[in-house]
Amino acid sequence: MIKVLVAIEVDLASSLAIRFACQLGGLMDVEIHPVFVKESQPHDAVMGAGWVSRTWEKEMIAQGKAEISELITPEQDFCPVLTEPRVIYGDRDFELLKIAQAEAFDLFVEGVHFPWTTADLHRMIHRKLYQKIPSPVILLRTLRKINQVQLLCLDITGTQTLAKVFQKIWKNCSAPLVLNCPAAESAKGGGNGLREAVDQAKSLLEGSGCTVGVQETLSFTPGNEAADTLTDSSLVAIAMDRDLKRDSSQLQWLHEVKTASLLAFH
Repeated sequence: MIKVLVAIEVDLASSLAIRFACQLGGLMDVEIHPVFVKESQPHDAVMGAGWVSRTWEKEMIAQGKAEISELITPEQDFCPVLTEPRVIYGDRDFELLKIAQAEAFDLFVEGVHFPWTTADLHRMIHRKLYQKIPSPVILLRTLRKINQVQLLCLDITGTQTLAKVFQKIWKNCSAPLVLNCPAAESAKGGGNGLREAVDQAKSLLEGSGCTVGVQETLSFTPGNEAADTLTDSSLVAIAMDRDLKRDSSQLQWLHEVKTASLLAFH
């Protein structure tokens, strides 16, 4: 079973994240765990400590449950793998990271709350949450039916990382995978070696029951053709270093994704 951690708030982006996770539940054996971290200004200086502070925190959590009930309850009627949401009071990134590290989740999903610029994406990836989270991350910009997943095979290490991730999370899933790589003569730092890594990834994934195709329509950095390259895929997967540079090809391609993106760190 694939365990999915979904970060939620009271907004449309969180609704899209929940619905995307529920789509996964129709394709594979998953268990979805929504978590709402209710943030507030520090209260200790005003409220003191002891039972007063504990009572105040319980009230904040109860308020949080009421806030998200209208978001979660309708989805639970149609998504039996959606568990009862957890509401936690504290720092959002700290609490989400603590849960992700302690409970061995296979995926982390959240809706997008910021402008989709390379500068904002670079800042996001360098937040402690993304620097330390052990699982792949799925970011939702818009929601589409999961028809196929495109894996951007930009280099050998990234291709191997994506293969290992999808071997685990996409086993026997009916939605096809497309391994897209640059043609051998245009690939940087790989050439024929990259195509060999793609072929090995294809064999590995097919051995896990995945439907896999290969394309050589990718360019190392996105150009005018980027929209056409990504247009048919409802989920685009990219492998990247956690210390990636702002001018990296991985970040430039991530900026071009209009739907959902999966980040696999190595």
